[in-house]
Amino acid sequence: MKENIFIKDKLKKISIANYLKKKLKSAGFIDVDILKTSFHTRVIIYALKPGFIIGKKGSNIRALTDDLEKEFGFNKVHIEIGEIPNKNLDPKVIMESIQSNIARGMTWKSVVYGALRQIKEAGAIGAEIIAKGNTSGKGQRKRKSRFFFGYLKKAGDQKDLVSIEKRTTFPSLGTIGITLRIVNPNVLFSDKVDVSALAKDFKIRMEEEELEKTKVSAEKSDDKKVIKEKSDEKKTDDKKVIKEKSDEKKTDDKKVIKEKSDEKKTDDKKVIKEKLEKKIIKEKTSSETEEATK
Repeated sequence: MKENIFIKDKLKKISIANYLKKKLKSAGFIDVDILKTSFHTRVIIYALKPGFIIGKKGSNIRALTDDLEKEFGFNKVHIEIGEIPNKNLDPKVIMESIQSNIARGMTWKSVVYGALRQIKEAGAIGAEIIAKGNTSGKGQRKRKSRFFFGYLKKAGDQKDLVSIEKRTTFPSLGTIGITLRIVNPNVLFSDKVDVSALAKDFKIRMEEEELEKTKVSAEKSDDKKVIKEKSDEKKTDDKKVIKEKSDEKKTDDKKVIKEKSDEKKTDDKKVIKEKLEKKIIKEKTSSETEEATK
């Protein structure tokens, strides 16, 4: 079954996370991602102090690689240090800092107030920290204290939009359980949606689309008019050119015909003149010969 494979992978990841949490306690371990390929296994570790994971000249990371290969049977482990995008809004990072500060002897109230201020300055919509346990000291009655700001959901499907983290701390006073809830700035609850504003935006957007369509249609009609005018101008220009060419051809033909006719006339006149001259000369010579015979 495929479901069994997914469950096995998830359980293996949880066991690796627990192992690394114990192993990298001083590094402020946050989370781990495991990506398997056909050649090697990538283990991406997220921690507050990456330098503790790497160690001097990479000694810690090499030892950790060997441990993971031996403990969990991975082939060719490649350890990478992951970057936490927004530490002030990540519940695991904030809870790790709260736990470490309380373990160092700081009063839990000052730690909680500092964490809430840090979350608020990061731009969260809302946050809540609940502390349960021996908050008043040894031998005192167990209490529950709640610190919060902003807006968040605790019921319905929208409670899944709230990031939550739970930890147990062990200060000198006694055991304290801490629950942290954060609503990130990009979360939008349904009861915070302004329907009238959405309707106005939708109406404006529709009007803008209509205007854009009319602009496009007007531009198309203008383009058609311009094309038609250009084509008409071209047609008239072509007609003018053809007419001019035909007129020029006609005038040229007339000139040629006239010149030819004039040449022919002059040639005919010359021929007639020559004939007359020849005739006159012939008559003269005949008359002279007759006179000589007499």
